[in-house]
Amino acid sequence: MGDGGWIEVLDSEVDDKYVWYPTAERGNGCFSTSETWRALHPPPAEVFWHKAVWFVGRIPKHAFITWIAARDRMVTRDKLIGWGLTVPSNCVLCSGHDESRQHLFFECAYSHQVWSFFLSRLHLVAPQGFDEVLRWLKTSSRDGNVNLIMKLIHQAVLYLIWKERNARIHSSVEKPPGALIAEIKQTIRLRLDPLARRQRITAGQSSVLATWMSFFAV
Repeated sequence: MGDGGWIEVLDSEVDDKYVWYPTAERGNGCFSTSETWRALHPPPAEVFWHKAVWFVGRIPKHAFITWIAARDRMVTRDKLIGWGLTVPSNCVLCSGHDESRQHLFFECAYSHQVWSFFLSRLHLVAPQGFDEVLRWLKTSSRDGNVNLIMKLIHQAVLYLIWKERNARIHSSVEKPPGALIAEIKQTIRLRLDPLARRQRITAGQSSVLATWMSFFAV
C-alpha cells in the first residue's frame, strides 16, 4: 500500500501465473482434478465399528439397522422422551425397565434369552456394553468361520429384536423368544449356503456352512 491507501503497482516483465494448492503446503502447484475432489470431499474418519457392520457376506437390511444402532440413532423411548414427547418409558418387550438402546438389545430379559442362546451354542462369552460388543465382534473367535457367523448372528438379533419391538407397538402381536431364535437360525442358514459355495476351502478346512451345522444342526 502506498501513501493514502493506494495500491502500489509494480512493473514486471514476467507474466503472472496461477499456482494451485488445494490445501496449504500440499501439492506441486499444478491443477489436479483428483486433488481438487479430495480437497472438497475429504474422506470421513473410520469408526471403530466399521468392520463389524460392513463386512463381506452381510445381509444388507440387517447391516443397515446395525449401522443406525451403532451410530446411536435408534428411536428408542428414552430418546423420544428426551425430545419432549409424552410416551411410556418402559421397555415394550419386558415392561420391567426403561427402554434404551443398551437395555433393548442386551439387558432386556427377552433379548438376553435370544442373544444367550447363540452365544452358548458357540461357546463364546461376549461383553455386556453395546459398543464393547461391536469391538469384540472383530475378533470374537480365532476361527474365521465362527467370527463371520457371530457377526451375522449379532446383526440378525438386532434386526429382529427391533422388528419385534415395533410389531408389538403397532399391532400388539407378540412372538416368544423361541420364535425369534428359530427365525434367526433359518435366516442365517439360508445366507450361509451361497457364501459356502463361493468359499475357497483348503484341505482339512470346513466351509462356513459346515461350521454352522456343527453348532446348530439340532
